[in-house]
Amino acid sequence: MQHIAMAHWFLAVLAHLIQIATPLVHHYGLWGLVGILFAENMGVIFAPGEAMVVAAGFFAAKGFFGIDEVIVLAILAAITGGYAAYALGTRFGHAALLRHGRYLSITPKMIDRVHDLLRRFGAPVLILGRFVVPLRQLQGYLAGSAEMGFKPYALWSTLGAALWVIAWGGGAWWLAQSIPG
Repeated sequence: MQHIAMAHWFLAVLAHLIQIATPLVHHYGLWGLVGILFAENMGVIFAPGEAMVVAAGFFAAKGFFGIDEVIVLAILAAITGGYAAYALGTRFGHAALLRHGRYLSITPKMIDRVHDLLRRFGAPVLILGRFVVPLRQLQGYLAGSAEMGFKPYALWSTLGAALWVIAWGGGAWWLAQSIPG
């Protein structure tokens, strides 16, 4: 019974995400997908990244795009947006978070906790953080400001981006394959 409720919830969320992003993907195509994912992973918290990936996967299932194009472009956009955020975090660092974080309800204690979490558990935080809003949007900046090395950041962030895109975009594509018409 719980599996049915979970499946119903997932399908409701999926339908909502498709409804939000469909006009954007329809109008801007894959360029819209790339732009939104780059911006979101660079730190724009309210950019509809998941919705765009889901809608693009759905459109791919209906033949508008190739699923390979969607997956590759979405992964590249997520990775490069994260790298840009990492560069900003490295450049402006901890001090900028302390100075401007209050405008986003980010406290110094929260910043210290996240930095400690990244130092202790970098790989799982970067991989699983891709699935958590707003950590996905802020993880590049936080990793850079926490002085996490670029090589481990790049490796685990890339793996997390690939898993996230495949889960959402590939999952939407797979699900849409079973919907007639």
